[in-house]
Amino acid sequence: MNPTAVLHAGFGVSVLIGILVSDTALRVGAFALGAVLFVAGIVVSRRDDGGEAA
Repeated sequence: MNPTAVLHAGFGVSVLIGILVSDTALRVGAFALGAVLFVAGIVVSRRDDGGEAA
């Protein structure tokens, strides 16, 4: 499976968990994890392109 898709799916799950939990600390942690996974998915996607930076 594509690592970018896995990271972005993890983002979706993390945000969903953040919406469903009621504890503030867990909610913030889930949203922060989601942000990290989303950015990691973008970074992995850019590295896989194989293009040269301008």
